[in-house]
Amino acid sequence: MLVDNNLYLILIYIVMVTPSVFVVKETKLRLSNLKDGSKALIFLPLTVSALLLYIILLSDFISKIPILNLSWLGYNIAIGPFGNQGIFSILPFVPILIYMLIHVNYFEEYYFRKSILRTIIWAFLHIIMGVAINIVLILLPLGFLYRYIFNKYGVNYAYTLHFVTNILIVAISIGSSLLIPEQYFR
Repeated sequence: MLVDNNLYLILIYIVMVTPSVFVVKETKLRLSNLKDGSKALIFLPLTVSALLLYIILLSDFISKIPILNLSWLGYNIAIGPFGNQGIFSILPFVPILIYMLIHVNYFEEYYFRKSILRTIIWAFLHIIMGVAINIVLILLPLGFLYRYIFNKYGVNYAYTLHFVTNILIVAISIGSSLLIPEQYFR
């Protein structure tokens, strides 16, 4: 049964990553978009601190509410199909994740910041990725911040902030997994 479950997760991951392969020719443009939006990084302390404050102050309490702790997978599948099997099962997928985020984050900003409803849909779509419902509670205000930046400064600014926020969260997650003994996560 474990093989069937792993095969299922690998297939989901392939379906998730495949669209990014089709836009490989746009990678240079996306990197240029990131550079063009680099002034948006002035907002980076706001996004990262909001996420960290949520994790430190609220997530423990909110995750005890059963319905808000629901997740079909138990972790975000973006970190790889074996994301629940420890850091060394995640590390091989980090380059794929970074490449995928280069493209996915642009299209998220381009399509999901055009209206309040689309921003709400964007936050809830993360549930498909395996994140718990309680994570949507922090993604909503971040999505509205990205929407504000999108409306005021343009897609490249929102894209750059979103991408760099995600990269920092991945780096913090990997760093904490390597530096903090596993016994503290039980």
